[in-house]
Amino acid sequence: MDYIWLISVPLVAGTLVYAAWILGGRQSPRSLGRITGVGALVAMVWTLWEAIAMFRSPPAVGMTEGQIDLGPLTLALRFRADALSTLIVLAASGIAFLVTLYSLRAMADHPRAPVFHAWLLWTVAAVVAAALANTFVVLIVAWEVATILLYLLIGLGGPGSRAGAMKTLGMLGFADVCLLLGVALLFQAQGGVNTLLLIGGVKAQPTDTALTVVAYLLMLAAALAKAGAMPLHTWIPAASEDAPAPVFALLPAALDKLLGIYLLARLTFEVFAISAALAAVLMVIGAATILFAVMMAMIQHNLKRLLAFHAVSQVGYMVMGMGLAASVLAAGRAAGGLTAVQEGVATIAFCGGLFHMLNHAIYKCTLFLTAGSVERVTGTMELDRLGGMARMLPVTFVCCIIAALSISGVPPLNGFASKWLVYSGALGAGTPLAMVCLVVAVFGSALTLASFVKVVHSVFLGTRGRAVPAGDESRESPAMAIPMVVLALACVFLGIWGGLAVDRLILPAAGAVGFHAMGIDTTDWALSLRDGKGLWQPSTASALLGVGVVIGLLIYVYSRAMRVRIVGNFVGGEDASSDETWHVSGTGFYETIRRLPSLEWLFRDASAGAFDVYRLAGRYGDVLVQRLRGWHTGLVATYVSWTIVGLVVLVVALVLGL
Repeated sequence: MDYIWLISVPLVAGTLVYAAWILGGRQSPRSLGRITGVGALVAMVWTLWEAIAMFRSPPAVGMTEGQIDLGPLTLALRFRADALSTLIVLAASGIAFLVTLYSLRAMADHPRAPVFHAWLLWTVAAVVAAALANTFVVLIVAWEVATILLYLLIGLGGPGSRAGAMKTLGMLGFADVCLLLGVALLFQAQGGVNTLLLIGGVKAQPTDTALTVVAYLLMLAAALAKAGAMPLHTWIPAASEDAPAPVFALLPAALDKLLGIYLLARLTFEVFAISAALAAVLMVIGAATILFAVMMAMIQHNLKRLLAFHAVSQVGYMVMGMGLAASVLAAGRAAGGLTAVQEGVATIAFCGGLFHMLNHAIYKCTLFLTAGSVERVTGTMELDRLGGMARMLPVTFVCCIIAALSISGVPPLNGFASKWLVYSGALGAGTPLAMVCLVVAVFGSALTLASFVKVVHSVFLGTRGRAVPAGDESRESPAMAIPMVVLALACVFLGIWGGLAVDRLILPAAGAVGFHAMGIDTTDWALSLRDGKGLWQPSTASALLGVGVVIGLLIYVYSRAMRVRIVGNFVGGEDASSDETWHVSGTGFYETIRRLPSLEWLFRDASAGAFDVYRLAGRYGDVLVQRLRGWHTGLVATYVSWTIVGLVVLVVALVLGL
């Protein structure tokens, strides 16, 4: 019953909100929006409370009273909570609660605010059901419901959001079909295990046959598309520009990443025992996602689109961590058994990928919420039209700085703590591919920091942009500021006390998929290998950084107290007091990179969608459709001929036992 309550409360609350909208909300949508917003917030408080209780004390395996026996397959509504699934539920509930609080003001003027609150609650119910599902059947149903709700929520944006919503539905719908086909092939490979258990089923399936390799790759495509890894990432930038900020902060930035990496972890380390070749595929995908996505982010002029590409890039660290762990495990199996050092390295790499999943959901949600705060004041996300907003949005500015430093891997924030584990996993693996991944990961962090220098300058520093209202009075809403502050503080806490977070949150979750802490020592909240080699000692570094910040503040206060004479500036004999005349946007910071002869063609083709699988499928799919139309001549003899050919192929296949 614990499972049913946790899923049904947001489901029922969303139904009540939607019913209120249908019955009377269209006459006064704004007043109803405030009421439904408060109701959604109450439902999320209850859901978060139950998620905390479940995380602290997971219930026993749950199953409904009845089940449907279909002969070779039995359908049952089964749920199970372990340290990994409850971590996903806890993170999803906490972020959804903060986004709901943020949306009380951010969506207050939206004409369909009650509909947004209803769909948000249903999304939370679907995500919780997917994370707690103990059978693939339940997972697929909840997974598909979450996809449809994402499509609907993105469509709540402006008129331009429909194209992005359709692209999202098309790509994720294709990925959902891949998941279904992969499950069917896995069912066949396991000899018809009739319950299709996701957790606690049969022993992990080795990928030593073509059938199991194809099954894993199909299901991997579903996980990577949901998480937003290359090449199945293009729906995220396309949907980002016109979708409401709370929608993107909740789903593509947070919940979709949680679900995608959760499924990747289950598949790679519990459902399958993948080979070294497939582990290398994961590592290559991770490295390519980091590098190519961050390079695309650097040249963006739209803030939401820039953040969307960074959301894609950060998935690469998660996939890379999983791939490194799988590679070490595959090497140990090939050698006849894992050594203690291999166990430690695999655990560290996996913990790095999983910890980065949690950290990314926090700091990326913060960044999208800060973007929403800026958009509410200016009405635009174009960096060329922004600037000088630090005094107008001081809380937003500070939270954006913290989240930007975190995503860039600057110590002592949480992004650095999880990236350091991934780096250490690559060093521990020691293979040439792992070293290449390490270089790419570090280089990607440097490019991320460079990109956010442009963001901070373009939005908050410099002269006032054309879209920024006059005056320096604060324009922040407490309902929007509180969630940003909470998430920014989480970035600091999970960085400084990263060892505690790994010990209490990540290591138990790793144990749920077969990893053990026997190769890890978390004494004094500092991770280290068994041989005593330190990975990350946050105490000393945090103290030194804190001293530096205090000294900088003292210098700033002293400089503010000094008496200075302020005069107008003249540039070339012209008065430079007009911000609009002399406004310097940060969008030109990295135009040199775009114009490099070796990269110009790459940026040009990527911006034109030359590598977009959705666009390519549409183009070549249309060619195929037109060719098939040409074969439909309307002549009965032609149709009979094709029918005979099909029957011959079918008979031959049956005779050969294909």
